[in-house]
Amino acid sequence: MSLRVLFVAKDQCYFACKHRQNVVTESSDNPEESLLRKHEIGVFEDSTANMVPSLQHVNIISYRRVVESYTSRHLTYKSDMLNASRGIEAAFRPLFRSDFLFGLPRFELDSQLLWQPVGLYARRCDPATGLSMFPSWSWAEWVGKVTCNTQENLSRIAWIEGEDETRFSGNDFRYPKAAVKDVFKRLSYRMQWRCALKYDVPYYTESSDPERYFFHPTANEEERTLGPNPKAGTDHLVFEAEISEALEIGLDHFWTHSLWRQECTKDKHTVCPLTIRDKDNHIGGYVMVPGDITTRLNNDDAATYDFVRISRTKTLEQENRGKDNPEMLDDKEAVTLEKSYFPDRQDVRTPKGNGICDAQRFDLTKPWCLYTVMLVEWKDEVAYRLGVGRVHIDAWAQARPKNQIIVLG
Repeated sequence: MSLRVLFVAKDQCYFACKHRQNVVTESSDNPEESLLRKHEIGVFEDSTANMVPSLQHVNIISYRRVVESYTSRHLTYKSDMLNASRGIEAAFRPLFRSDFLFGLPRFELDSQLLWQPVGLYARRCDPATGLSMFPSWSWAEWVGKVTCNTQENLSRIAWIEGEDETRFSGNDFRYPKAAVKDVFKRLSYRMQWRCALKYDVPYYTESSDPERYFFHPTANEEERTLGPNPKAGTDHLVFEAEISEALEIGLDHFWTHSLWRQECTKDKHTVCPLTIRDKDNHIGGYVMVPGDITTRLNNDDAATYDFVRISRTKTLEQENRGKDNPEMLDDKEAVTLEKSYFPDRQDVRTPKGNGICDAQRFDLTKPWCLYTVMLVEWKDEVAYRLGVGRVHIDAWAQARPKNQIIVLG
């Protein structure tokens, strides 16, 4: 079918183009008004069937659609995933103003490390050597459908670059070089961008390029510092973050999640929603883990696991982003180190439970009350991703986390 199609019917005609999902219509009911009328599909609802990225949709939404499509396919050769990731990079580089690392947009790594499996999945290994073909932090390392993170997340990691271990935020890599250390130049640059909200999630357009919608303000590639960069000679990412050794993995399935996800059985596990528990056995959050890894967690006493804090976020029910800029939130002012109890709130173990944490123990009405965390396994001082989940900020703080440099392989 042609890239641009004019449909003519008895009472109406309309024009459609697969690069844009606005549909301009003309109706016999009121021709003068209908010439200007558009049926607009939301900027967070890119559902085109083709693999061409769409303008006037937030870049991360089009990217999620394509990644879900590619990872749903049965590839003849496992190495075909590398070619698929290269195809995604070529198509999406203009929309992200970014190159890609193993299928993930480099300048959105702090949010796109949070991809999640949708169904049954397992590690992708080289059939000749049995070794992993990609780093664990990339969805390309795993066989099975995944979905990408499109929720607003406030990064809580500091990327480490160079021998002097200079720290950078995600915004430092997205902003022009001149604006990284100069507050006034940074403010001036931000004024060139218009922020809009859809479903209470912000997206951005630049005055000089209004057709492209960005997840974050992002300068042109030649104007920015290139990063984050893998450690020299490896595919390992290096950053500083908080880790918790005190929070425990509950090997029982979080049954409120099991109600709406594909259910595991005794003999077959798909993606297991496991509870994250504090030292008093209260449910502080959950983590989604591949079924084969869940089995190993039950049987491997020698392995070492930790949770790494990646970002701060909200519950889906929290529509209010707050009065002030969320990026300026101070976590120390938000958390409660003393134990709290809310006996009148819904028990998490009931059908009406929130599916996140024990609401009788942790206050889910707090703004931005969750951290996204990554469950990692340590091997030779390198961390490897096993799953991603969410934990209440108070549960995290009360576990007394510590800062640590993470090498993520």
